[in-house]
Amino acid sequence: MAGVTDMAGEVPISAQRSAKRLILTIKVIAVVISLIAVWAVWVQGIDAKGAAANAVERLKIDPKVVPATRGTITDRNGIVLAQTLPYVRIIADPYGITTDGTMKDPSKLTAKQLAQAAATPLALANILMQYLGGSVDDYLGHLTNTKQPNGSDNQYERIAANVPAYTWAKIKADADAGGWYGLDVEQTPLRVYPDGTLLSGVLGFVGTDGDGLEGFEASQNAGLKGVDGETSYEWSKYGRIPLGDSTLVPPVNGDSYQLTIDAVLQAAAQQEILQAVANTGSDYGTVVVMNVKTGEVLAMANAPTFDSNNFGQAPQADLGNRAIRSVYEPGSVEKILTMAALIDQGLITPDTRIVVPPSVKSGADTVTDSWKHGTLNMTARGVLAQSSNIGTLLLSRLSTKSALIGYLQSFGLGSPTGIQLPGESSGILDTNPPDYKRDRMAFGQSLSVTAIQEAAAVAGIVNGGVYNQPTIIASVTDANGNPVPQPARDSRQVVSAQTSKEVLNMMQAVTQAPSYFNLRSLNGYCWAGKTGTAQRYDETAQRYKGDTVSFMGVGPTDDPQILVYVVLDNVQGNVSGSSGAMPVARDLMQVALPRYGVQPTSPKLDKDPQTY
Repeated sequence: MAGVTDMAGEVPISAQRSAKRLILTIKVIAVVISLIAVWAVWVQGIDAKGAAANAVERLKIDPKVVPATRGTITDRNGIVLAQTLPYVRIIADPYGITTDGTMKDPSKLTAKQLAQAAATPLALANILMQYLGGSVDDYLGHLTNTKQPNGSDNQYERIAANVPAYTWAKIKADADAGGWYGLDVEQTPLRVYPDGTLLSGVLGFVGTDGDGLEGFEASQNAGLKGVDGETSYEWSKYGRIPLGDSTLVPPVNGDSYQLTIDAVLQAAAQQEILQAVANTGSDYGTVVVMNVKTGEVLAMANAPTFDSNNFGQAPQADLGNRAIRSVYEPGSVEKILTMAALIDQGLITPDTRIVVPPSVKSGADTVTDSWKHGTLNMTARGVLAQSSNIGTLLLSRLSTKSALIGYLQSFGLGSPTGIQLPGESSGILDTNPPDYKRDRMAFGQSLSVTAIQEAAAVAGIVNGGVYNQPTIIASVTDANGNPVPQPARDSRQVVSAQTSKEVLNMMQAVTQAPSYFNLRSLNGYCWAGKTGTAQRYDETAQRYKGDTVSFMGVGPTDDPQILVYVVLDNVQGNVSGSSGAMPVARDLMQVALPRYGVQPTSPKLDKDPQTY
């Protein structure tokens, strides 16, 4: 009987076979253990780097940037000027589609999985076409491109860029409902300027990397952009490992800026300056509207302009902000500064009498006025109202050169104003000019300014003599709505309150003199101003060629609140500051004063002692 020894005590054959199998199994196990030991030694010692690299290839921690949302820019009333919208780039995994998302060898898929994988490209193409437009063929080629040029599996194919996040949500919902695998997205936030050309010269634009390249977007880039976050997780060829290591460093969204700009007034200024440039054939025009009391810029418009959403289509010369970068000789508007310096020194009053000859020698040249005249008996007020170069020059000689230059420097000429915008020019101010150049500086030649410089200077003179550094930022808040402190703005006394009052009296003669009243009067308000016409220096021709015309207006005269400064460069034809720039300033003042609650003041002709 099996399993029982025979009479001689010998082991049965079946037992012998069992013993042999046991010995063989032990030997096999020993060999396997030996091989494992050898492999371990190889991995840990001889080829540690190679093994590690292989492991990384099979199991990776994949970091991805989580972009911060760029801060919003609004006007003083909360109107959005620039914002970042949640857009995405849709991508596909063509190789994954062929495996129905399993990443297995297709030969190992079930019939159901193979059928689903085969139907996926057309199904996804139809969904994409429904929401993104185009035809099915526009998407099929991408969805079925399973190999890269080097022959490896293609798991990344770009399908569409700049897709609104809400559109992607609909696409994903339809794909999930059908069980269609293969689409994903990358976050590509899009900077949008709702009004296109409105304030484009000031706002600037951002590049494809999301950083500001021009304008306010560039100067305040650090605050606006925030700090990107990062997410990472373990993954393998088969996708993300559900229980693998993962981390998330959340982004810190950018600060939001509220500007001092009034979008409604900005739109009016932009429309006016565009029309004025077209009417006068100017190379360019610029307008600055300021709050006299605070230095806040309410509007800053340039023409030609561009669309910040499509800045690549604009000429390079039009992308900057000419109000702070373009320098020009201001012409007779500069006489406001000269008269302020002379009055503040006690050298003249508005009623100071002066004999104005037909011409006067200045160095090797002869200075004349823009109109021919004989010898005139004028007051300082009349010199400003009639814009006499000769009278201004003769009055300026009452001051020392150093004192006059010192006043111009205190008014901000020769230095950037420090407004929170990039690329601001210093202008050109010779601090030790020869006498003949000093004569010309008195009436606005032989020195150069920017529009923001000249506007801020005059605002300080008419504001009781208090200069306020121009600003374009009203407030800043972080992503949580907390206020972000900003550097204090400079404020200084540049002339006395009495000087300010007397200069305003002289400027009022410019707008209210009987000879100008019908042309320059403002409906319902008294205002003051000064025209400017200057020869312009042509860099290309290396000589004076053409004219720059301008007008500086402030109102109301009894307590100035609003300043409007208009500049038109290289006007064509018989265009003056009075005919080209003044109408723009008048129209904008007519909008701004009632908009900011300034009560009407009946225009009346004050005593007009311009001559004696």
